[in-house]
Amino acid sequence: MTDTQIKKILQEIKDEQHISPFEKNETIIGYIKEAEFDINKDVGIAINYETDLKARSLLKNYVFYTREKRLAEFKILYGAEYARLQAEYYKPTDV
Repeated sequence: MTDTQIKKILQEIKDEQHISPFEKNETIIGYIKEAEFDINKDVGIAINYETDLKARSLLKNYVFYTREKRLAEFKILYGAEYARLQAEYYKPTDV
């Protein structure tokens, strides 16, 4: 994601999750980047979070659970979403 896209998602997260003004933007941006990396790695492709709104929602939920120190719970609850994204972006090969 570009810096502009990250800032847009950051603002959405701040609005939706009622983040305290004392929580640093840099920390949340770190969580956004971590979520993007984790989701893209598991799906196997760089997702466009501007157009894929389900993936965008998953990313924002990842950030929420990470902020609450409940990432393991997130992985259990949203495992089906990861599988859905994997199926959606699956590209068969000749191998």
